[in-house]
Amino acid sequence: MEDESIYDSFGGEKTIAAIVHEFHHLLVTDEKLAHYFQDVNLNHLRIGQMTLLIIYLFGGPNRYHGKNMREIHKGLYISSEAYERAVTHFKKAMKKYNTPIRLMAKVEALLRGVKPHIVMK
Repeated sequence: MEDESIYDSFGGEKTIAAIVHEFHHLLVTDEKLAHYFQDVNLNHLRIGQMTLLIIYLFGGPNRYHGKNMREIHKGLYISSEAYERAVTHFKKAMKKYNTPIRLMAKVEALLRGVKPHIVMK
């Protein structure tokens, strides 16, 4: 269905949470990105922020009550290269869960749309 949200296309929260868990693992174990996560409560970040925020961004229920994308990433000085590595990791996580290519393209378009709110260099 063309008007279906990304959230609904994934079948809801369970699949998205699994993808976010894998994405989070790829981020924090990437030697070029791990420094962004120093001194961070990783469990809180993954469950309390990343999962709920991504569910909301994908058109699911809004249970995220944190900062906006620009505020979250302020002061981290995330480069375009680092952002692209993160997008690649999200795509790898989606592939692991057999996400259809058409849905991956919709997610990548959404990620490209929020890039200006995250990249500060």
